[in-house]
Amino acid sequence: MQFRFLLTLLLTLSFSAAVFSQNSDQPKYEFRATWMATVVNLDWPASGSLPVRFQKQSLKDRLDDMKEVGINALFFQIRTEGDALYASDLEPWSKYLTGQEGRAPDPYWDPLEFVIEEAHKRGMELHAWLNPYRAMRTIPDDFSQKAMVQNIEEEHEGLTSFLKKYEAEAEYYKAKGTTARDSMHVANKNPEWLMVMNDAIAIMNPGLPEVIDYNVQVVMDVVNRYDIDGIHFDDYFYPYPPNNMGSNDNESMDDSTFAQYPRGFDNKGDWRRNNIDIFVEALHDSIQQVKPWVKFGISPFGIWKSGVPSGISGMDAYSVIYGDALAWIHAQTIDYITPQLYWAISRFGTGQDYKKLADWWADEAFAYDRHTYPGHGLYRSSSSTFSGSLFAANEIPRQVQHNRGNDKITGSVFFRSSNLTTYSSKGFADTLKTNYYRFPALQPIMDWKDTTAPATPDLLTVNRDTEAQNTFHLEWDRPSLDMNTKNTSVYQDTLLKYAIYRVDAAEQPDAISAMASPENMIAVTGQTSYTDVAPPSEHSYWYFITSASRNNVESEPTEVEEAGVVVSNEEPTELPSTISLQQNYPNPFNPATSISFKLPESGNAQLVVYNLLGQQVATIHEGRLNAGSHTFRFDASGLSTGVYVYQLRYNGTALTRKMMLIK
Repeated sequence: MQFRFLLTLLLTLSFSAAVFSQNSDQPKYEFRATWMATVVNLDWPASGSLPVRFQKQSLKDRLDDMKEVGINALFFQIRTEGDALYASDLEPWSKYLTGQEGRAPDPYWDPLEFVIEEAHKRGMELHAWLNPYRAMRTIPDDFSQKAMVQNIEEEHEGLTSFLKKYEAEAEYYKAKGTTARDSMHVANKNPEWLMVMNDAIAIMNPGLPEVIDYNVQVVMDVVNRYDIDGIHFDDYFYPYPPNNMGSNDNESMDDSTFAQYPRGFDNKGDWRRNNIDIFVEALHDSIQQVKPWVKFGISPFGIWKSGVPSGISGMDAYSVIYGDALAWIHAQTIDYITPQLYWAISRFGTGQDYKKLADWWADEAFAYDRHTYPGHGLYRSSSSTFSGSLFAANEIPRQVQHNRGNDKITGSVFFRSSNLTTYSSKGFADTLKTNYYRFPALQPIMDWKDTTAPATPDLLTVNRDTEAQNTFHLEWDRPSLDMNTKNTSVYQDTLLKYAIYRVDAAEQPDAISAMASPENMIAVTGQTSYTDVAPPSEHSYWYFITSASRNNVESEPTEVEEAGVVVSNEEPTELPSTISLQQNYPNPFNPATSISFKLPESGNAQLVVYNLLGQQVATIHEGRLNAGSHTFRFDASGLSTGVYVYQLRYNGTALTRKMMLIK
């Protein structure tokens, strides 16, 4: 009884320290993304008044921080409210970049071009994030549509007289415009397109064909001119409460548009949803014609309809903001769905339950061969950015674990980047770096895009550093592409990244077999060189690399190159005087950990593992070792969660320590 009590107590105490150490088997392919919001300078840049050199350095630093924790894709916001954080002939420079709308950066630079290049260097995808309809977050004093709204609400004698009246009003507002926005802004170029909600915000009317055409033009301008990996929209379609279409006078705001372009619809709600569907389909088809490798994804509000799935309740996207995400999934006009599931896992699976909603979205997308990467409300783990009900420390880790337990979910997206790179969010960044994203991952392959494998990199060389014996410099040549004989998108799109593999083995490993183990892939980079600092090992390290296409299809591996043995990260100045056994790292762990010890002289040593019943469950090493420091890796994949004891036996001495495995 006392033994069970002590064991229970130990497990309880250890769990509180290990909430960030829990870890499912890490997949080789996983979408690991975050949003970087530029609107009102939320994530970047810190201010529009910062010198360009500081903005550039800050952006590179953020990318480095994200790469360090394992992020492999970035949703970078380039259009916040009819503006541009990139060089555009259609819309004005954003005030969030330069401090004044329409003012170009000085000295000149293009943040989108810059961040694409920097992300690709790091092997990360860059998805350009645009708000398609939001035109003004706040309404200037010199811009109002109250008169237009009142006139629209009046009864009209037939459609002809109504259209004449509408055209006259449009000309009036085009002439009036607003001095608070740049001359290139839609509020001045086409004010008749805008719907002003409660004198608070303005959106481009989604029901106008010219708005659909214009937004397709804006997005395709980005697709055509920039080497992006994806186009991403959030959930700003028709407005959220309190400025939604059903509030105050807003319900009749688009009566004139509905009357002019009914397209056979009798129900205005169905018509509004179809307005969005038409835009999404038109954009999807346009992307496919120009650059079919570019991914297109949307992150809708997390509840499609209240009551779907059973037990879920709350505001929904279908009836309030008129976003019918199932229509896009079923029509396959998007490549991935990222529902914003900013709620906790519910004990009862009701209300707004992350687990139930994530599984429902994944089922729907999987049935139509589309990917699901749920959005996590990481901001709710940080009191620095959220004033409501905070998540428990283990909430987001539980959600990531749940995703990994569902084969239909292939990634996670975190809102937002500052919660990973600036705020603590209760240590979650360290959780990713040391556990969940300990090994890098390629983004998931989309089977409906080109799956042609690229050519193998040429001439891999591995050179050991002459001073730091645990450091290896790898270099290779970019493979040549036969543009004349290949007519697939992977050859039209010549961007490649490289997966670097390191295998710890006594004999030369088989590269194809080694590629199947995620822990052997140590890095993904867009560059043609890499420096690896390897941990101590009893065996030789072997390296090889592959090319990966934009769709993450790998080439055949290069030849395997032997690099040598790393005895210690630091060359000892003298041999240890006594035997010692260190605490394993990490601890708690899942599924593998490293155990280090020192021997004062050469001799036979045995390193074994026992369970708490005293049964030997593993022999890590048995045989002769030289004097000095030694580190062995212990893989506990075949063992159950619990406390284990590892013991070092050497020259009649036995040293013992405890370790905890948590799955």
